[in-house]
Amino acid sequence: MTARPSFTELVDWVEGRLVPERADAVTAYVDTADPETADAVEWIRDFHHHARSMPLEQPPAELSARLRSVFTGLHEPQRDDDWSEASLLYDTRLGMAAAGVRSADDDGVHLAFDSELGRFVLDAVPAGSGEVDVQGMVALADSERSGIDLAFLERGTLRRAAHATADGRFDVRGVPTGVDELWLSSGGTRVRAVLDLRST
Repeated sequence: MTARPSFTELVDWVEGRLVPERADAVTAYVDTADPETADAVEWIRDFHHHARSMPLEQPPAELSARLRSVFTGLHEPQRDDDWSEASLLYDTRLGMAAAGVRSADDDGVHLAFDSELGRFVLDAVPAGSGEVDVQGMVALADSERSGIDLAFLERGTLRRAAHATADGRFDVRGVPTGVDELWLSSGGTRVRAVLDLRST
């Protein structure tokens, strides 16, 4: 039986970005889809229909250049010795003791790390087939830092990117559970952490 496609896969399928073999499998699944999958496909197609009807305004050149730089940096990351590794302090699945951190939740995972940027925590809560919503916060060691870029990667491929708010909070929706690495960067400081977002 074909595995139920994730929402991200359905988006890629509608946009024609899946490899042929996987596209055929998703097509077969959608042809006999359960109500939730059918609703998701309808929503994606409806979104594209309305998006095409909206006028697009050209962003300022400076903003475009900044966005291209961030995108290129995330998609062509440099795996060199300039990265420091974050240390896992707490994982609800392992029952590790840590003062001041809430206990395990049956429908999600809570992780805490220590890093060169400071300590950071995140909660991953199931959000659908093969996806989780991730919320967290980075407590910076250096209050002078202006902000933090985050990249969630799956086997080296960028799956989601975000920028933490001024107080260090981040909220990323629909992160594939296959994501196995989180990169954080701020100025010249770059930190990476091994991730396992599965709830069990």
